[in-house]
Amino acid sequence: VDTNKIEGSEYLQKYFSEYDMNGDSGHPSADLIRLHAYELEEYDAVVLVDYDTLVLGSADEVYDLITDKGNAENGGNSIDAVFSWEHVPSLINPNAKASVVNLSFLVIRPSKATFRNLISTYQSSPFAAGKGWGMIGRGSFPGWMTSQGFLTFYYDEVANGSKVEMNRCYFGNTGEKYPTKLTLFTNGGKLECASSAGASSNQCNDCNHAKLEDIYVADLSYCLAPWECGGDDALFTSDNALSSGLCRKFHKQWFGGRLQMEDVHPQIQKGSGILCVDGKYQPMLVAQHESLV
Repeated sequence: VDTNKIEGSEYLQKYFSEYDMNGDSGHPSADLIRLHAYELEEYDAVVLVDYDTLVLGSADEVYDLITDKGNAENGGNSIDAVFSWEHVPSLINPNAKASVVNLSFLVIRPSKATFRNLISTYQSSPFAAGKGWGMIGRGSFPGWMTSQGFLTFYYDEVANGSKVEMNRCYFGNTGEKYPTKLTLFTNGGKLECASSAGASSNQCNDCNHAKLEDIYVADLSYCLAPWECGGDDALFTSDNALSSGLCRKFHKQWFGGRLQMEDVHPQIQKGSGILCVDGKYQPMLVAQHESLV
């Protein structure tokens, strides 16, 4: 995205101009590189995942929503994106969260026409300091200027009819425990989960109570990353070490897959089966003891 062509927001124009003048590294717009996935038209569907995404089961039903077969079953309507909502901290209200597109597992229909529309929309759409993107807005939250904030706006206000929202308890479950009272900023406005409206909304579901066997995709951004080891081997053996029971189960699944690699890959040295020693992760090694991961 050429930020010099931004016309819809004086706030973004000034922000990027000041950033360029300071010569800081890591330009905020660099995150938008993921939008190039929409150009991969040689594929029927493209899946964007984060490094801390854990796939636990088949997601064929999601891919079918994107492919022509899936669209035919849904009355021929074009479905261009499938995702779940993620709840991130609001930076304007410490007791609230913003409901945004979860980029840990985003399935899209590649289209260069969509890509061009995304770029045009980014450069021409309003962005306000107090509201964020578009007319609905969620206020400021971590990632509100990045592709997460922009795609949340895009599939809320620009291409609302071309998306399917999956149940976040089964696709993108973070294992996070929820407070009794929670305020959410959603595409429908402010939602009090303790109210009658919140009780009837799946946005307010406490997904920490979901069964592991029902979860297809886990988002480990909330749980401690398994490879960080927590500095204490007991982290993975004590039932009380982590506040979320699902986090412990996600860790167990991740480590199980890691150990399975040693069993099935002929070039990987088989270890002792202990992956955290003195709080340090033990990487996979080939016969020459060269680190792979």
